[in-house]
Amino acid sequence: MMNQEFDQTRVILVRHGQSTYNEQKRYQGCCDESLLTQKGKQQAFQTGIALSKIKFDAIYTSPLKRTRQTAWEIFKVNNFSENLNSKLSINSNLKEVYLPGWQGLQYKYVREEFAEEYRIWEEQPHEFTTENTESNGHTLIKTRTKPVLQLYKKAEEFWQEILPLHRGKTILVVSHGGTIRALIGTATGIHPQKYHSIQQSNSGINILNFGNSLPGQFVKIEAINQTQHLGEVLPKLKNGKYGLRLLLLPVFGKPVKGNFEKISRFLRSTELDFCISNNNLDAQLISESIIEKQPSPPVNLQVSQDNFLDIWHQTISKRSQNHHSLNTGLVVADKNTISSTLAQVIGVKSPECLQLNQGEISILFYPISQNKPVLQAMNITGIS
Repeated sequence: MMNQEFDQTRVILVRHGQSTYNEQKRYQGCCDESLLTQKGKQQAFQTGIALSKIKFDAIYTSPLKRTRQTAWEIFKVNNFSENLNSKLSINSNLKEVYLPGWQGLQYKYVREEFAEEYRIWEEQPHEFTTENTESNGHTLIKTRTKPVLQLYKKAEEFWQEILPLHRGKTILVVSHGGTIRALIGTATGIHPQKYHSIQQSNSGINILNFGNSLPGQFVKIEAINQTQHLGEVLPKLKNGKYGLRLLLLPVFGKPVKGNFEKISRFLRSTELDFCISNNNLDAQLISESIIEKQPSPPVNLQVSQDNFLDIWHQTISKRSQNHHSLNTGLVVADKNTISSTLAQVIGVKSPECLQLNQGEISILFYPISQNKPVLQAMNITGIS
């Protein structure tokens, strides 16, 4: 019997670069009128540089033009584009969520003119419905569907189709923000109700490791929404500019001093309002080393309760934030405390599927526009 490490299938998921509809703040859905902007092409090219050392055994994209353009730009980096067609497979299950009534409309217009539908979309995405009109050749038939549940079904079909074909291999999937959330969700058991709990930025990189090539079994999330290759220190906020942003740094094993010094330099351009560490000597030393590199020293707090982050998360989630500002805090705590909180936010069945790495940061954002937090990124680092 082959060992689990040998059997591991690595899947790298990349969202397409900025599109014309992204730039115009319009809903795209699965329409194919939106193309990459010049910025989007550059983002895809930068992603290609970040992935240039990885050998991909197969590449899958959505049939929509913006994802195929992204795949092409990614592989321009190492002149692999000449052989792209031999490894590239277009898969219809990778299309974006179907939003026929909103496609092409601006976000602001939808929020104002479809207020109740938009509320359901944000608060209960698994219950959100759309009306479809189909023809049987003689008459028009109107039906209602639940787009997010439909998207999850297609994601499951994708995994069932492609994982058995690439056991122990590395594959690249270039798709859409909603589709990637559904792919992560179906792979790790996240309920569709948590559809909006994971941020996906243009050209963001996500990594899943399947221990035995079956969704839901031995799946590890290695990374979510990494954007440092685009020149960003932290991913840009998508759910409004105001609220509370927590940078979570896990401590476990023997801390590697060099890693945390690099994190200190990495965060130097990010203004920290406060720093919290639990009653652990290593955590306190790490937080102090990061704080001393800050231009303006933030408030430094130490707490004795091991589950302080869990308690704080539940309290913040229930409170309404009224102040129109962005507060950023660093939380240095043991790995189990952070993984437990992240598991609650995104709804994974077990914190064990979160492969948190020492010296790497995960980000939770609590926007004032909603009570539900969003995982902006997992395992980002200034170490290149």
